[in-house]
Amino acid sequence: MNYETAALADILAKRQASYVPDDENILIVLRYVGDEDSATVTVSGGDITFQHGDLAAEAVDATIDSDDDDGVIDVSDAGGNTMGKVVDLINGSANWEALLCDCLRADASTAAKILDVGETTLTPNTETMNLNGDTSATLNISKLCSYRSLQAFLGTSGTPFAGDSNYYVQLTNMQSYNTFGSGTNIIQVYDIDPVENTEKLIYQRPGAATTVEKDIDFISDMDGLDSIAKGHMLLVRMIGSTACTGWINVAWKLKEY
Repeated sequence: MNYETAALADILAKRQASYVPDDENILIVLRYVGDEDSATVTVSGGDITFQHGDLAAEAVDATIDSDDDDGVIDVSDAGGNTMGKVVDLINGSANWEALLCDCLRADASTAAKILDVGETTLTPNTETMNLNGDTSATLNISKLCSYRSLQAFLGTSGTPFAGDSNYYVQLTNMQSYNTFGSGTNIIQVYDIDPVENTEKLIYQRPGAATTVEKDIDFISDMDGLDSIAKGHMLLVRMIGSTACTGWINVAWKLKEY
């Protein structure tokens, strides 16, 4: 990459800010890409049920199964007990596609960490659906800084699946507020390679005391915090060790090359 290309990318960088309160982590974005006229998704107790078929007459899609329940990912099964396994099960079906957003592959999916959603009908091949996390169960509020997460956050159908390979990400600022009572409050940043499925912790520091706002200026501290390589993404996370209630606000740049 030459200087002119880098300078132009910096000038044209898309400056983003995302506010994420309780229960608005987008853990998974998915869509139906099968041949049936209609598809539905339901989440109950963290378990996800997939159906497809004629509109208003959908039946379970047996191409998805975490153990022995056709059309159901049971997050208590060993084959579906992490977010990475859940997404892999969905993508293992030719009828569905899924991407992780505001979480890590290694995060547990057990114990109702995905918020309940009543049966939701999707328009095949175009309409996307976001599955959010229950902050009281995950004990974190996270934001993935990437092209895919920006499109999912905006509710733009289809585009989260376009890919992040042409982008660099740079964090500029973060504010956080956590009511966690006792224990610890931690701020973390992970670099994520979506091709190799690696997740590397690159930044960590204590957050503020409970009910106190914390501000981190990555520009002043280190001239910005960049993703390790082109196509990588950054996940910003606030953790409460025993409880987590609050919000994060993340400002970042998306540079296209």
